[in-house]
Amino acid sequence: MGSIRTIVKFAITTLKGGVRDRLLQGLILVGLFLIVSTSVFSSFSMRQTLEVAVNYSLSVIHILAIVLTLFFGLNLISKELESKENYFVLTQPVPRSSYVLGKFAGFLLNITAVILILGLFSAVPLLLIAAGEKGSSLAWLKIASALAGILFSCSILGAVILLFTSVATSGILPFLMSCAVYAIGENTQPVKRYIASGMAGEKLPQSFKILMDVVYYVFPNFSLFDYKIYAIYNLSLPGTLVLVSAAYGAAYTALCLFFAVILFERRDMT
Repeated sequence: MGSIRTIVKFAITTLKGGVRDRLLQGLILVGLFLIVSTSVFSSFSMRQTLEVAVNYSLSVIHILAIVLTLFFGLNLISKELESKENYFVLTQPVPRSSYVLGKFAGFLLNITAVILILGLFSAVPLLLIAAGEKGSSLAWLKIASALAGILFSCSILGAVILLFTSVATSGILPFLMSCAVYAIGENTQPVKRYIASGMAGEKLPQSFKILMDVVYYVFPNFSLFDYKIYAIYNLSLPGTLVLVSAAYGAAYTALCLFFAVILFERRDMT
């Protein structure tokens, strides 16, 4: 593995590149506009205005963070390799592992900054709505936990994208595969629960159940990081759930990065 100093240099370079990225700037502006409109959107609800506002704000941040992860994460390696930007760097005596890990660290810093910015701006309309409702209060710690859950999802998805782009020769295939992984990962847990409940109405083949178990354990379980319901209705958030999901997210991310480094080190750059 590469040295910490080299990883930090690549991370800072990636962070600066993200700050200058027009896509990132545009998504932040769109997100800020949508968050400012929280008060207008929640006013359409005659009841539970605050709950609707919290749900709307967190959903906007979640969607924008995932979109940004897909496009910004895709550009970490594939775009630079296609344009030959980093061929000179990679032909130098610099560990490729430092390049991959530094790129991911810079990506994670960018995503964290975006989530924090949107989260802070969303606090303003939420405070205004809460002030207008008697007896209403915001569960700030649970809202922060929901934002952390979004970051966990983006971290895993970013590592998956990096894994695909470390071997792909174009950006289209990693993008499509990453979208497929995210779509499957968002739905494996609900499908597994549906099958386990017996609500399918008929006995499913054993081979199908085995296939679903394989998909459930191989693909990332993004539903595990969805804490929005706890923030919306101020429900008790089990500490064990947060710890288990955080450990799961860290382990899955580390595993993807491990294979991404191995594959990228074996990649022919000539």
